[in-house]
Amino acid sequence: MHSHKIWRKQCQATCTIRRRFGLKNALDYLVSEKLLNFTEVAEQHPEFGAELPRFQAAVWEVFHPYELAGYLASLRPMTRKKLQKLLYVRGAARVAG
Repeated sequence: MHSHKIWRKQCQATCTIRRRFGLKNALDYLVSEKLLNFTEVAEQHPEFGAELPRFQAAVWEVFHPYELAGYLASLRPMTRKKLQKLLYVRGAARVAG
């Protein structure tokens, strides 16, 4: 499957997860699981690396900045730093403010 189809399907699935299981589960799925996994694969496969910026932008379309900020603030420091870097956020409070 092409890399762009993978993240698009994951973003679509996130809407269903959010509706059925709530915001936190949707954020866990797309941000902490799928985005981190995609990033790891992108380090080894140029096709995925080329799609990573589009996937990152799509995350911002799926979630409101306040939702992302609150979620990042709730994570462990190591995970938070990694995701802040991936989502181009200097700090969760910066997005919220």
